[in-house]
Amino acid sequence: MSASPQAFSLPGGAITVVLIHGFTGSPSEMELLAAAFNAEGYGVEVPLLVGHGTTLSDLMEVQPQQWIDPLDALITRLLAEGQTVVLAGLSLGSILSLQLALRYPQIKALLLYSPPIRSGDPRRFLAPLLIRFTQSLPKPASDFCDPIAAQRLWSYDRYPVATSALVLDLISRTRKQLSKVQQPLLAIASRRDKVISASGIQLLMRTVNSSPRELHWLERSGHAITVDAEWMVVRDLSLNFLRKLFPTST
Repeated sequence: MSASPQAFSLPGGAITVVLIHGFTGSPSEMELLAAAFNAEGYGVEVPLLVGHGTTLSDLMEVQPQQWIDPLDALITRLLAEGQTVVLAGLSLGSILSLQLALRYPQIKALLLYSPPIRSGDPRRFLAPLLIRFTQSLPKPASDFCDPIAAQRLWSYDRYPVATSALVLDLISRTRKQLSKVQQPLLAIASRRDKVISASGIQLLMRTVNSSPRELHWLERSGHAITVDAEWMVVRDLSLNFLRKLFPTST
């Protein structure tokens, strides 16, 4: 893989966008959007979640709190520096963004990409049983529409079963807390995505108390919409949403 899994940051103005990658992925998923946000004058922070970017065995013992705690520290630092903070997350990153929004009412906006409010993977029902038989499972075949999208990514090629079960628990807990989310929210998802479910997206939009809240469906992307064929649509929708919230900020 030519893409780098390393965390990175890009300095900008008074608003910082924290971009949080997905489960088994890396900051490379957010590189295109990070550059676009930064070109508009936003500061950018793209952390590497614990257990990612190295070897799969490092992810097998991780608890979700080990992802939340460093993000807590990052947000606390940015707020102490006087930054306006926006969270943008892909897949698991969007779930972590929702969790952080519950903890920090100071967060000004949420950009949720392919949020797995309900999973579309039938194996989720077997997770408690699979833990007894195997440590990891191969990922399904990639669903990219753009043949070069895979070259933009650094990720593991298998799912750690025990950690996957913990992620499903985190998602379940987040589902029950959606009504407490009040920050302006943009959700973008693809109708071709087999990882998430449309009913989960609809539940999200129906339950949150965000204002404004917007939902946009893509037609020519897989799950990783931040690198696939319509990533520029994701970029434009995201920037337009932020311009409406912060019209004179950049």
